[in-house]
Amino acid sequence: MDITRRTTLKMVLKSALGLALFPNTFYTMNKQTLYTDNLGLQLWTLRNEIEKDPEATLIKVADLGYKQLEGMSLPQVMALKEIASNIGLSFQSSFFQWTYLTQNWELAHQKGVRKINNINSFEDLVELAYQQGLTHLTFGYIFEEERGVENYKKWADALNKAGEQCKEAGITLSYHHHGFEFEEHNGTTIFEILFNRLESDLVKFELDTFWLKIAGIDPLQMLHKLKGQVSFLHLKDLKSNKKIYFNDQIVPHNLFVPLGKGVIDFPSILTEAKNQNIKTCYVEQDYADAPFTSLKESIEWLKKNELK
Repeated sequence: MDITRRTTLKMVLKSALGLALFPNTFYTMNKQTLYTDNLGLQLWTLRNEIEKDPEATLIKVADLGYKQLEGMSLPQVMALKEIASNIGLSFQSSFFQWTYLTQNWELAHQKGVRKINNINSFEDLVELAYQQGLTHLTFGYIFEEERGVENYKKWADALNKAGEQCKEAGITLSYHHHGFEFEEHNGTTIFEILFNRLESDLVKFELDTFWLKIAGIDPLQMLHKLKGQVSFLHLKDLKSNKKIYFNDQIVPHNLFVPLGKGVIDFPSILTEAKNQNIKTCYVEQDYADAPFTSLKESIEWLKKNELK
């Protein structure tokens, strides 16, 4: 770790000490802050629009009232960071290529996935994230061939080790789930493996309301269960649906709807998130016929319905 990073971490520790000395003041300030005041957007929502015209896309995002962005990958953050900054948007979090953790590059190459230039290890990846000013890295997805309970015992251990490296750099590592983690196999689930094996001071969870609900899990109850272990929320609504899906590849696209158009109780979820001092929420809608219209509807609904 270089001198600049040591100095930065000392400043972080001093700030943390200040919060420890005056926790009630900080908590009161946080309680009065609305998530819509600093609302984030996961860029997967606009993946097609960004590819066509990144600057025009981000200008529209800012005009809608979004303040933060969560990257799909570190190369994307590197490509968009300056554009975003110039129009008042910031990155604090990004997904990363999970093969840096699983090290299964042969399978990745078969899928057309390659390493980032000159980034050969997870340590290199953390250094890159630090250089980009990120405070969070998120394990966002994994190939089907790498799933399964036994594999996830290895991945949980690898996540703990990766979490140590992130923590040293002042970065929080999180796991973002989908639906497959909740399917039962021989009396357990992948999510239970993660819950039992991950060290809460090293790896957090980024909870996605849609994928919880469609897998038959109550998002509010899960938030209670993971108290103190949640970094961010993905706010994503589910159209009324009685079928449980674990395989994200077969979920009908019309089940993804703007916030307030589905069945998820966001006011209660956001109230509990504030109680747990979760700092940021990211809106995401995986599929939308008119994504900018959907994003507009989502933020407008939040402004009318979010509780202090």
